[in-house]
Amino acid sequence: MKSLLLVNHPSSLVSGTTTRGALLVLLCLFSLLFSPSHAQNATTDPSEVTALNTIFAKWDAQAAYGLWNLSGEPCSGSAINGTDLEYYLNNPGIQCDCSYDNGATCHITKLRLYGLNKQGVIPDELAELKYLTFLKLDQNYFTGSLPASLGNLTSLQTLSVGVNSLSGTIPKELGNLTQLTLLGLGSNNFSGPLPSELGQLINLEQIYIDSAGVSGDIPDTFANLVKLRTVWASDNAFTGKIPDFIGTWTELVSLRFQGNAFEGPIPSSFSNLTSLTQLRISDIYNGSSTSIDFIKNLKNLTELSLPNALITGTVPSDIGEYKSLQTLNLGFNNLTGQIPSDLFTLTSLTNLFLGNNSLTGNLPSQKSDSLQVIDLSYNYLSGTFPSWVSSALSLNLVVNNFTFDNKNISILPGLKCVQRDFPCNRDAPRYANFAINCGGPQMKSSNGLLYEAENSSLTAASFNLTTTEKWGVSNAGTFADSNNPVYLKTTLTQVTSTSSPELFQTSRASPGSLRYYGLGLENGPYNVSLLFAETIYAFPSSKTWQSVGRRVFDIYIQGSRQFKDFDIAKEAGGIEKAITRTFNTTVSENHLEIHLFWGGKGTCCIPAQGDYGPLISAISVVPDFTPTVSGTPPDTGKKSNTALIVGICVSVGAVILIALLVLLYKRKKAEREDEEVLLGIDQRPNTFSYSELKTATEDFNPSNKLGEGGFGPVYKGKLSDGRVVAVKQLAVASHQGKNQFVAEIAIISAVQHRNLVKLYGCCIEGSRRLLAWKLHENNRSVELVDPSLTNFNKDEALRVMGISLLCTQASPSMRPSMSRVVAMLTGDIEMPNVISKPSYLTDWSFQDTTFEESQTSFASKSNDIPGKAPSTKYSSSSLSDIIGEGR
Repeated sequence: MKSLLLVNHPSSLVSGTTTRGALLVLLCLFSLLFSPSHAQNATTDPSEVTALNTIFAKWDAQAAYGLWNLSGEPCSGSAINGTDLEYYLNNPGIQCDCSYDNGATCHITKLRLYGLNKQGVIPDELAELKYLTFLKLDQNYFTGSLPASLGNLTSLQTLSVGVNSLSGTIPKELGNLTQLTLLGLGSNNFSGPLPSELGQLINLEQIYIDSAGVSGDIPDTFANLVKLRTVWASDNAFTGKIPDFIGTWTELVSLRFQGNAFEGPIPSSFSNLTSLTQLRISDIYNGSSTSIDFIKNLKNLTELSLPNALITGTVPSDIGEYKSLQTLNLGFNNLTGQIPSDLFTLTSLTNLFLGNNSLTGNLPSQKSDSLQVIDLSYNYLSGTFPSWVSSALSLNLVVNNFTFDNKNISILPGLKCVQRDFPCNRDAPRYANFAINCGGPQMKSSNGLLYEAENSSLTAASFNLTTTEKWGVSNAGTFADSNNPVYLKTTLTQVTSTSSPELFQTSRASPGSLRYYGLGLENGPYNVSLLFAETIYAFPSSKTWQSVGRRVFDIYIQGSRQFKDFDIAKEAGGIEKAITRTFNTTVSENHLEIHLFWGGKGTCCIPAQGDYGPLISAISVVPDFTPTVSGTPPDTGKKSNTALIVGICVSVGAVILIALLVLLYKRKKAEREDEEVLLGIDQRPNTFSYSELKTATEDFNPSNKLGEGGFGPVYKGKLSDGRVVAVKQLAVASHQGKNQFVAEIAIISAVQHRNLVKLYGCCIEGSRRLLAWKLHENNRSVELVDPSLTNFNKDEALRVMGISLLCTQASPSMRPSMSRVVAMLTGDIEMPNVISKPSYLTDWSFQDTTFEESQTSFASKSNDIPGKAPSTKYSSSSLSDIIGEGR
């Protein structure tokens, strides 16, 4: 095992052998001295430099550190060396074209400031960057209007300002940007119609205007946009009919029209869109119905989603020919007839939603293995179950007319109670109230009301019924575009405006249709209270893009819509504030249905994909009359069970006693093992108790934290005898980790050197392992320089050390080019932070990551030298790691 030495910093372990690293440093410095300079001769257009500095000053933004310069020469570094503008560290980033005036002039052609939550307005100075072809300002918090002056940037090919808080009308001057291929305006607060001038953007291929706030008809001039491939326009107040000319956009691949106010029908011209792979149209409430026949030529579809779109007719008999179809959603329509058997054997299909139609007949006898999500709820299907029906599937068959017998009643427990006639306790009611903690455990509120647990694993198509047959829950819908769909939301935030905040720590979420049922209820009037709190979005006062999301859904009670476009945050007056909405209803057939329905409105992807749709924390239903029923579940009397209770108590007590004895034995054994591992060390170190080091660091107070790495954090502390220490708290729990830890202590205890920090002792208590070092709080980095050198510039020495460290990075992409090295040595460009180990450590498969822990760093005083770029900060341990004893 290679020995590990701690050098001059409590949180940095380095190799005791530095020969290889020293050779790399010498080679790097040798190449610096004898490599030619490749400094550029071109300069950035002065007017663009002025405009760029003004823009960034208004946004309080800086150039991506170490990649390019905002002051001086912007067209440098990553702006001209081919670095990907979308590289995550290159943010904010620019790109330049330096081919103008025979290579003497650079113009800024691309600007990206993405996801940084910058505030302010989009300034008119952007129009001074006349050579811009790419402008991306998404996911910030820009307010005000979109300046009409952007229409002067006639070279623009990409303009994207989505997910901000822009308002006002969309300027008609954008119609001048005839080179545009992408226009992104979604998730803003614009108003008014789309300007007809946008129809002049004849090269447009992608337009994103979902949740943009626009309204009215889609202009007829959009018929000119025949190159469109992607159109996302959901959640806007578009009115009128869906334009027939969309059928001429024959290059269209993805079309989304959800949650608008369009009238039916869907134009038959859509049959010309043979390139379509994704079609989402939903929530058409008025106008004529649409036959599904328009999809007959759309055989390239992978997703067809037309819920609540006035679709009539039958499921196409040739549906088996859609060999690429993965998701089919025709729910909440007027489909009739039987389900084609070819649909269930389509090998590409994975998600099927046909709920809330008028389908009849039996379930298909065969099903492909790929089809795992099936919603057929609220139809008129009948018969028994084929062999493929299983509780392992994501399957929802509630409210149909299936037949149950001794063979199939246990396959989907409780399903019999939620068929069309709701037979359980029908005409023989047992209950007159119920309360549910949606998504959470059983809990009693501050007023003493007991909310039952509702924390089952609901899926995209599923239902669950309590064993008492008192209430149930049903879900249908999948979170589109989400790789990790979550139907249960949790929060540790203390929700306000309620005396029972614990009820709001969990919520049930749905991307489509979420229903709760009360069963076996005594007929009569009831008060239904629904408890909500928006816990997903950020506070509006934070002025971040995470705060601009909107959740909108409809509330139905007993099939009647009680609230259209319900917005939790809006109704509650803010985020993380409780709101209760109470509705009066009547139970006439011993069952109650509460339905929360997503109608395609609200943002879809803020702060993450899938953050939309109904969200509810709790439900309580109480009678508005004096009930006559007992409320006792079936088959549960009050018989005396004293003997059973005594037997259970004695058994439980014995188990608890045995468990306590086992725990005590294991603890003693662990303490002996911890003591034995230290006995094998020749120079046994001093040991501390965990409580001593906990007290020394003020309970590991974050304010005392010096750094953190893969093996745990390091804290500054003060022992009871006054010694100042650095306590390294290792998060190593494996047996192998313990051996490595003990070996480390043995080696360090045996080595003494003036450049090595003294180990005061250690702590091993079970899985807790800590080291206590003498803490050097002074900067010793310059002491690494050869002591025979008495007259040298400390700032230059530190700069050379830092550059040398860059040159020894393992990844070629992390090592600077010779031209950049020369520029860094001369101070023409800034040096980036070193975030990786030098290659001689990674090449040796050195496992500890504490090299990266140190946040204690020194700063060069070259900031005070006129004409010099600010020096990069490096930890003293980083330089020691490279130079070591080879200085």
